[in-house]
Amino acid sequence: MRNKLFVVGVGPGGADQLTSTARETIRRAGCVVAAPRHRALAGGHPNVIALGKFEETFAAVDAALDRNSVAVLVSGDAGVFSLLPLLKKRFPGDDLEVIPGVSSLQSLCAAARETWIDAVVLSGHGRDLGEAKVLDATDQNRKTIFFCGPQWNPRRLCRLLADWDMHHLRLTVGERLSYGDQRLSRGSPAELAAREYDDLSLVLIENPSPWSAPQARPRDDDFLRADVPMTRETVRSAILDELRLRRDSTLWDLGAGTGSVTVAAALFCADGRVCAVEKNPAAAALIARNVKKFHRHNVALYEGDNAAVLPSLPRPTHVFVGGSGPELPELLRAVAALGEGIRVVVSAVAFKTYAAAAENLAGAGFHDFDAVQVAVGRAKKIGGTLIMAAQNPVTIFSAFTAGIQKEGR
Repeated sequence: MRNKLFVVGVGPGGADQLTSTARETIRRAGCVVAAPRHRALAGGHPNVIALGKFEETFAAVDAALDRNSVAVLVSGDAGVFSLLPLLKKRFPGDDLEVIPGVSSLQSLCAAARETWIDAVVLSGHGRDLGEAKVLDATDQNRKTIFFCGPQWNPRRLCRLLADWDMHHLRLTVGERLSYGDQRLSRGSPAELAAREYDDLSLVLIENPSPWSAPQARPRDDDFLRADVPMTRETVRSAILDELRLRRDSTLWDLGAGTGSVTVAAALFCADGRVCAVEKNPAAAALIARNVKKFHRHNVALYEGDNAAVLPSLPRPTHVFVGGSGPELPELLRAVAALGEGIRVVVSAVAFKTYAAAAENLAGAGFHDFDAVQVAVGRAKKIGGTLIMAAQNPVTIFSAFTAGIQKEGR
């Protein structure tokens, strides 16, 4: 059996935050792996490997374990955004021991005199973190703690929150935590966006009035209305059922109208995104208002003709065509050309749309064609009595772009 591999949490960086157990583990290890900013915490150890590119560093650790025990120093605590998961994956058969340390989020909250047990914790340090996820977390939680990095520095975070008019948030930026030149900056996003910060800072974001997403699909009365056609809630629910969205789906809503399908889909696809395309300026403005009303940070609005906008959109997993005209066959061919497995749904009221949707979605570019007609009647008072007033029936066509396996319904 090889020598032991230690993963040592060294705290936020100050030597006085290094625990006695961590200090003794470093002293007794045959080899220490440390990033340049942690080199001093190795205490003059004679055998130190500089932490660089992961594969090169891990190869050096692999060779060192045949001769001696190895202590890998990680910032803060090993359980909070550290190398621990990668080390466990790279050295699955080795005897690995974790030495806990003081996390930088603890240091930030201690300096701010706040608790962190009720906070949502995110990291933009070396991670591909989308803006929508950041906005949702800060918008919907009383406390969010954000680990910054070169790509997600405090200025970018503050500017993002300010751009979304989140002026009610109170931010605390912690720089150089645990060091002699530690600095805390407090204020609103707009106030703090004008300053410069150390990239490796942490930000505590406090929201006195977090927004709660609705637990059910939105009703028609929930939307802002104008002289713009809207897909009614019963039909909208049927469309969403046919779309079969996932939490991480990317949906194109082509001809988005008031944005009712856009918003309902975006509420479900919390980890995905919705691209709403609308050529009518008044309708596009209404979509923007409804998106803001429902706090949907994962919606991107594109104003213009469908065909002109399509090349600038990210590849979808799902496509809904709610507003189209003669360009429908061209739109469906363009979607089919994107490759296999895209779920496509088209709603139709006019016979011309029926014909175009059926001919194309049942054609060579698609598989698993289906159609469902929704006919809705609603109670209406006429004189002193109630009758069922019929609404226009809507046919919902669906298929997958070619290559998908036919699935049971």
